[in-house]
Amino acid sequence: MKKIYIIAFVALLLGSCSKESLKLYNPNESGSESIKTEAGMQKFALGVYHPMRTAYYAWLSLTLHNLMGDATTAHAGNFSFWHSNSIYSITRPNGTVLSTPFGKTQIEVLKSRNTREQGIENAFHNEWVAMYGTIGHCNMALKTLDANEVTFKDNAEVKKKAYKVWFLWWKGFAYSRIGSLYTKGVITNEYNSLNTYHSHEEIITEANRVFAEAKAILATINESDAAYQEVIGSIIPSQFKVGKGGVVTPQMFIRNINTYMARNLLVNKYAANLTAADLTEIQNLANAGIQQSDKIFTMRSVANDNVCFVGGTGWSPYRLVTGIWEHLSERLVQDFKPGDNRFTRNVESRPLLFNPRDRGFGIGTRYIAKDGGDYASSTAGTVELPFAGSYEENQLMLAEVKIRNNDIEGGLAHIDAVRTYQNAQLAAVAGTGLNQVQALEELRKERRIGLFQKGTAFYDARRWGILKPVSQGGGRRNANVVVEANGTVEPCTIDYQYIEWFDVPAAETDFNKI
Repeated sequence: MKKIYIIAFVALLLGSCSKESLKLYNPNESGSESIKTEAGMQKFALGVYHPMRTAYYAWLSLTLHNLMGDATTAHAGNFSFWHSNSIYSITRPNGTVLSTPFGKTQIEVLKSRNTREQGIENAFHNEWVAMYGTIGHCNMALKTLDANEVTFKDNAEVKKKAYKVWFLWWKGFAYSRIGSLYTKGVITNEYNSLNTYHSHEEIITEANRVFAEAKAILATINESDAAYQEVIGSIIPSQFKVGKGGVVTPQMFIRNINTYMARNLLVNKYAANLTAADLTEIQNLANAGIQQSDKIFTMRSVANDNVCFVGGTGWSPYRLVTGIWEHLSERLVQDFKPGDNRFTRNVESRPLLFNPRDRGFGIGTRYIAKDGGDYASSTAGTVELPFAGSYEENQLMLAEVKIRNNDIEGGLAHIDAVRTYQNAQLAAVAGTGLNQVQALEELRKERRIGLFQKGTAFYDARRWGILKPVSQGGGRRNANVVVEANGTVEPCTIDYQYIEWFDVPAAETDFNKI
């Protein structure tokens, strides 16, 4: 793989992020600390965040998932935001068709922008860069650890295991992201090496293999081992160790991995194609997944945009309160149930946004995220987002398995558990006599609301078939759209015709031919 992508960073990431905390070091440079020392390895472990830093992942990549899942909308042309949420057509109740200003599908638009010259303006570019940068970083560390080249001052065996688990986790995470988004990817265990392409199914298999290796190591570490806690505690930044974040014990770590492995299976198949064996495997993993009291991997912003993983303004929780870059979708707001306290806490009216710059009726909205709520804030450090899985996602995977297996009441109980956990203050749906179709609709809505800003919106839209043409059973009916400048909202039929699997970015294929 071309060096531009498989590149390792060593970051001096100070816990408080109050100083220059992303000063980079080349471990091969004269005078810099070697990753073969304990201090060097600790800094290198902190540096795993750097390839995913703000522009590539925390803002651009995750925003794209929001937009393509129609959880948010955007009219800015930067970074392919507008292009990525360009709905092909909207049919009003009277039969009037509102067509995309591009005159072609979002798929055609994004593919036409897949050139090396587009750089970060290419929708296919940013997550690929972030994830393969992470994989390259992890490969360098794992190779050094496996060769027993790191000198530890004490407790060498446990510390080596802790560091290995850390890098295996992020490597598995990165492969999971690649395999869940791109048609193809590269599997490599070497730093800066060219390799052949594999299908996205094979990439997910590799992600799960890496996760399994990490779980096997974690199973050998005592739950209260002080050396393990010292290592993990030193390589998670302080702003990621508050709220639901913190030092994950070995068993918590295993549960975090199990939840992600369950996601890997659930979101990479169409819901209609899930087999009985799939549902059993998802249930087994989720049963051993994240518990309510577990610490998880989280991200928060800091005030200085020039340091740390997320600057104060470089992600959706800030952009959603500006009323300019990213907007709450009318369809997301539509999915709140009446009386949901999460709506009261997090959503308020805004001046009408109607077909901004003639860039699409679907972008319009009457709502904005409330500053200081769960979803968005102009104050750095206020909003917490999960890096990977969460208790809520784990519960909703169990809900889906049970509902699809006709244990309707059991599934609805998990939905109620999520709403209670998030203080939705909604009446329980278990025991209300819902049939399977009604229960699945309850699940769909809850995944939209309960997992908003948790990285699943696009995956869900794809696996439910919503992104397919209406002529093939896709799209969304009775979807709220602002259709007039006076604020008229009508229940329309939306024909998204969005791309379901990204092409490999041209900045990769120009050097590493498919």
